[in-house]
Amino acid sequence: MSDGGAAGRRSLSDDVFGVLRDAVLDGTLEPGERLHDDELVAWLGVSRTPIRSALDRLCDAGLVELSANRYTRVREPDQAWLVGSAAAAAGLHRAAAGVLPVLDDARVDAVLARLAATRPVVARSAAGPASPAVLRCVGAAVGALAAWSPGAVLRSALDEAELRLAHGLRSRRCGVELGAWDAFVARAEVALRARDAVGWSEAVAELARRVVATATTASGAGCGTAADPGSGTAADAGPGSWPDRAAGQ
Repeated sequence: MSDGGAAGRRSLSDDVFGVLRDAVLDGTLEPGERLHDDELVAWLGVSRTPIRSALDRLCDAGLVELSANRYTRVREPDQAWLVGSAAAAAGLHRAAAGVLPVLDDARVDAVLARLAATRPVVARSAAGPASPAVLRCVGAAVGALAAWSPGAVLRSALDEAELRLAHGLRSRRCGVELGAWDAFVARAEVALRARDAVGWSEAVAELARRVVATATTASGAGCGTAADPGSGTAADAGPGSWPDRAAGQ
């Protein structure tokens, strides 16, 4: 990455934001990890200006915490923050569901097809914490209805809320259980066929609740799920700063 020649309409700041966002979501930058401008400059090969702009955007999105003259670090979500993020996302899905009564059968079928296509992805990952790729796939499937919403502001707010939620779910090592997904799809199909916006919203909120309920619980030096109390956190992966871990990516 260099300071010049940004492709298309994307700015360099957009590119830096995308790289840092993905690094947070995939764990290259771990929850609680401090971010230093000089290291980011060396890693990304850009100046401080697009890096600070990207970090400001990540702070607005809830993925990074900034304290002037003290630190910049990846947010380390606690359970209350995760629950709040899930509730905010569910509320926006409820608002987006207002489009449901006017959708034709073809669009409803398209949403259902997206949900059905996601089941194999969930099934393959149901034994443990969901990967960032799985969370993106699930988020895109659940958001398929919101994609038909005519409100650009609402869609933008939902994108940001889903970003916060994905960070919380990955950081807390949440999983999408196959039973929870199947129950969601069954309720969702009934609601979609009936053009029942309330029913759809309740199905989304219940899925979010069940996924959040799989979060790890901090205890002593490590943390684990109820099913695996000895599982470690991402911070236990081993020594080395993030530029070392990111080398070669």
